[in-house]
Parts: sequence; C-alpha cells; structure tokens
Amino acid sequence: MQVKEKRGDTSGLSSQPTFILAQTPRWIWWIAMQTRIVHFRVFTVLTLMAASSACAGQFGDARPVSLANGFNHVVLGGHDATIVVADRENYNAHDFTVATIYMQGPSDLSNGQVLNLVPVFYADAKDQYERLHLVKSGGADCVLHDFRILASARSDAAWLIRAERDMQRSFADAEPVHFYFYRLKENKEEQVGRPPVYFEFDHRVDATKPYCDVDEAMSKELGISSQ
Repeated sequence: MQVKEKRGDTSGLSSQPTFILAQTPRWIWWIAMQTRIVHFRVFTVLTLMAASSACAGQFGDARPVSLANGFNHVVLGGHDATIVVADRENYNAHDFTVATIYMQGPSDLSNGQVLNLVPVFYADAKDQYERLHLVKSGGADCVLHDFRILASARSDAAWLIRAERDMQRSFADAEPVHFYFYRLKENKEEQVGRPPVYFEFDHRVDATKPYCDVDEAMSKELGISSQ
C-alpha cells in the first residue's frame, strides 16, 4: 500500500513554542532576569561615570568652593572675592538662602579700589538677563534650586553651576532637572553695560533622569557633593 506524503501539514506544531516555554525550569528564567538586571545596572553606572568624567575634564582642576552662612573669603579667577551667604527665614518649610558675590576693583567714580558686585548673566535676555544674587530654595522634602561655585587654586578658571528642578506636580515629586553652566569672565575691554567681572552663560545640560532633590542630582550626575 502506498503512503501519500502530506505536504504543508503543520498541525500540532503551533503549540510547540508554548509547550517549550511552559516546560522551561524556573531557575533558567531567574538567571535570565538577573542577567538583564545586571546589564541595566552596569549601563546606568557607566552612563553616570561618563557624565562625571566629562564634567571633571571640563572643569580641569577647579573644585567646589565651600560656603557657609556669613562672609566667605575665596579666590575667583585669581582675584580675592567675598561671597556673602544669608538665610531668609519664612517660618514654614520654604525658607531660602541668598548669596551675593563681591570683588575689589577699579572704578571711574574714585581714584582707588571699590567693592564691585559680580553678577550672573543668564542665557535668555527676556528672563531677567542679569541677576545680582544666587538662590537656594525648595521645600521640606527636596531642594528645587541650588548652585555650586568651582574655582582653581592654580589657574584663573572659575565656574558657576545652577541646578533647577521643574515644578509640575508638587515639592516632593521627582521632576526633570536642568544644569546651567557659567564661566567667570573679566571685562578687560571695558565693554559698555558689563561690570569688571561677571559670570557669563556657557551651556545647559539636562539630567539623565528625574530627581526630587537637585543636590542629589548634582552629586549623582556631576559628581559634585553638597556644600
């Protein structure tokens, strides 16, 4: 008796993948999931290390300046400067800190040295282009606005970093964080409308993930700890 070959018959095969997956031991699934988790963690660590390395390379030997409430005598750009830090009590969870930067310099109004403000020039001329002070503020849970000043003891390099968190829901939620970088510049050409020394906007970098606290964001993303 001749047996005819059935061509294209796939009956019984459609359930085979499901059967194989169902029979896969649980320990194999556990190893697969752990491998994916390890790969994700390694990728995250490498991303943060790359960001920190790029930050360190950009600033050279400049290091964060330690600031405390009161008068802080520092060196910025090779010049003696005074940074005055004061608290603004609000009698609730929203007290804030204000800092102003001063530097001795020449003036056309006198024959000697005078105390000059060192302002910050933002990127957008419409957004209060020139700021005369820096602010740290937030709520009971998280800091939403803060800054760091970096200075070098061996060169004239000095930077200002402002960290700003979006406020879309509440003070206690993780939101996008943005870093604004400023270079210290001298007005050697005596450009009209600019002071002798000031911080000029250089560039902006967005954090790789949302944060509630900008101090945590600066620590993890830029490798710069709290003051």
